[in-house]
Amino acid sequence: MAVLRNTSPGQLGKYVVPTIEIINSGSVSTASKIYILKKSKFNEDAIKKFAELGVKGSSFQKEALDIPLETTDSKVKIITIGSLNKPNVKYNLGDMAEGVVGAAITARFIYKNRNINAQLVYGVLRALAKSGTTNYPGKKGKQVERTFKSANQNPKIMDDVRCFISLAEVNMMALLARNNETMLKEYVDSAVKYANSNNVKKWAKLVYENNRYDKIEVLSDGLGGQKTTKVDVSVKITNDKGELLPVDILVSLKAGDVKQFGQVSGAEFEKQEELWEQLFGYKSNIRSLKDKYDKMMFIDKKPDEAVFLVYSNVTKLLVRDLRNKPDEVLQTLSKAINYFATLNEENVTLVQVGGGKTKVYKFDDIYTAISGRQYTADIKTGASGLPTITIRSGRDPLIQFRVKQEFKSDGSPYIRNYIEKQSLLGDLLAETL
Repeated sequence: MAVLRNTSPGQLGKYVVPTIEIINSGSVSTASKIYILKKSKFNEDAIKKFAELGVKGSSFQKEALDIPLETTDSKVKIITIGSLNKPNVKYNLGDMAEGVVGAAITARFIYKNRNINAQLVYGVLRALAKSGTTNYPGKKGKQVERTFKSANQNPKIMDDVRCFISLAEVNMMALLARNNETMLKEYVDSAVKYANSNNVKKWAKLVYENNRYDKIEVLSDGLGGQKTTKVDVSVKITNDKGELLPVDILVSLKAGDVKQFGQVSGAEFEKQEELWEQLFGYKSNIRSLKDKYDKMMFIDKKPDEAVFLVYSNVTKLLVRDLRNKPDEVLQTLSKAINYFATLNEENVTLVQVGGGKTKVYKFDDIYTAISGRQYTADIKTGASGLPTITIRSGRDPLIQFRVKQEFKSDGSPYIRNYIEKQSLLGDLLAETL
């Protein structure tokens, strides 16, 4: 069985809650033995430290996994959390973070004329828990909602703030469980920073001072529109006619140290055409590779060689075009980044939360942000033989396109083409709150 030490960089967060539950049970298993843990302040402090560091992303992953635990074993008195077997993941912290951000924005509209803090967010979550969950119509999952009263500058007027959250049942139960508040702290702290940011503050100030009754809806509908929108949390406010209309608080959420913001999946050559046409308009350039690709993929059963065939040809095209017509390439790439990140919806902001940090990515003028630099492209393969293309300016990577290979139950190949932001794109598009 795999141990936590072998967790891929940036992926530890999803194991934090179930690992802590196992540690709290007092009995833990490693690859070689089951240990009974001491009931000690040493282990209590270890749990708190792991809860803090485990969700902070890849930079803190090694430190989190090196945290020691005291056992009752006379020969092996100390083991590390990294030596524990990976638990079954029951919760998805990324999905739970959507509910946390929804609760934080709700708190900001309840307390319109001041910045909020973590305790006010926990207060919203506790109130939602008291309201009780119901089944989500037409899908497996749960929903919860509650309407809060909110004071205005005019003391005679009280607004209504409705908070609605939908999640898979296991995520909803974990989100609303009060004993999980410590585990959520890093996401709550990040969500507070976003809720206190200028765009949310602007709308909170407006409805506080406009001297009329408003209804504000904060929607974190994790079960709805999953294939048609990138928006995870949105806000609607009534206008002067009492009509409930969307405002420009549209959050596409990324939890933790996640680089991916788009993918095109499938082993068929048409998926390669779709990917590279969307990114660079290269469909016609790679069309001649189809027969060779299909033979490698489906007859020779060499999917790594098939995708490398396409990726290596695309790399050559990129090197040429970034040298000869860089503006055209960057304009096409800018439109593609916007599409994959927002599905071309206006006013969508990508918000990255976790580790107590908050980054806000805006996609309204990508070309201006990334232009004015010299770029080139290179390709490399990992131990699996699968390729990664990186576009970089000097030594600074802008964006990469990576392949993951899987197999269906019938043994046929399945290819995932990931589009991942790199450090330079983050520096050019993101604001740290």
